Amino acid sequence: MDVILIVVLRLFGTLCLLRFLFQLAGANMYNPLVQAFARITNPILQPLRRFLPKHRLIDFSSGLVVLIAFVLIQTLSSPGSIKAGAFHLLLIGGVVMAIKVTCWIFIVAILLMVIMSWVAPNVYSPATELARVLTEPVLRPLRKVLPAMAGFDFSPMLAMMGLFFVLYLLARF
Repeated sequence: MDVILIVVLRLFGTLCLLRFLFQLAGANMYNPLVQAFARITNPILQPLRRFLPKHRLIDFSSGLVVLIAFVLIQTLSSPGSIKAGAFHLLLIGGVVMAIKVTCWIFIVAILLMVIMSWVAPNVYSPATELARVLTEPVLRPLRKVLPAMAGFDFSPMLAMMGLFFVLYLLARF
């Protein structure tokens, strides 16, 4: 039973994290994928928005749901930690899990963007547009440091190396 609950919490936490990142990146809310994520997460997030309003681009309600979901996953994964009074460790574990999932989201989005630029460079796709909007804040500073050479953009490779390095640093948690 715990395994099913962990899978559901991880899935819902990831969906809320994606919605948080889409809003933070300024994704087009008319994109069908963004609307699908909104429809799935609205039943939980709408009641929370009465207490935690949105501030500019930061949606505190989805961030709180992400943190709660990942802390619950940590709690279900290590049930003895509640008895030991180690709630601060569960909270740190939840934050680390959110950072790891965020890194994987960016890695998948960068890979999707790169593969689609090879396969169908001038074809519009809602998923490709969402990946581009999501990764642009990460890739833009890297493009200033490492501009395109001979038509090749090496910033996605550099970004993925950085993201894998962050995952390597967080592997012990």
